[in-house]
Amino acid sequence: MKKIRLSSFRFSRLFASFAGNLSVLLLFLTLASLASAHPIHTSYAEADFRPETGKLEVALRVYPDDLEAALTARAGKKITLEHTRPPAFDVLLLAYLRATFLLRTADGTTPTLHLVGRELKDRDQHLWIYFECSLPGGLTGARLSHRFLPDAFPEQLNALRPAKDATTLLFLNDTEKALVTSK
Repeated sequence: MKKIRLSSFRFSRLFASFAGNLSVLLLFLTLASLASAHPIHTSYAEADFRPETGKLEVALRVYPDDLEAALTARAGKKITLEHTRPPAFDVLLLAYLRATFLLRTADGTTPTLHLVGRELKDRDQHLWIYFECSLPGGLTGARLSHRFLPDAFPEQLNALRPAKDATTLLFLNDTEKALVTSK
């Protein structure tokens, strides 16, 4: 009888150890999945019009994994910052910018966007994309449809501060807004 108790004691210790390890593994997997995905999809842009050059300079901050997902869907193949050669990545990025950051001047023309550069910041949590376009008439009368990433993430929220002391504009889906509003 003691042998049965001893073996059942060993079995219960073994089972408890297995259950404990399984709990730790499940907790780890849950935390890992939460860490790799973020529930909020946003972008933030700052625009600065330079009267001396007639150019609008834009700095756009996005989550790298969101951008990679959008470029992958658009290209039909896996696109990553890490594995896609920079020239190929930049060609895809510029085409995506031109399709989703739609600026119209007061007379209705669409200026051509030019990619200036990009850099990872905040321990690779954010990708800053720098681009510009000629805007000889300035911001007055210009309108923007900022549709960056909602094709990949329908709940995407895009924000743009069109000037240093201006109110930040929020864009959901296919909204278009004036860059300068009358007071």
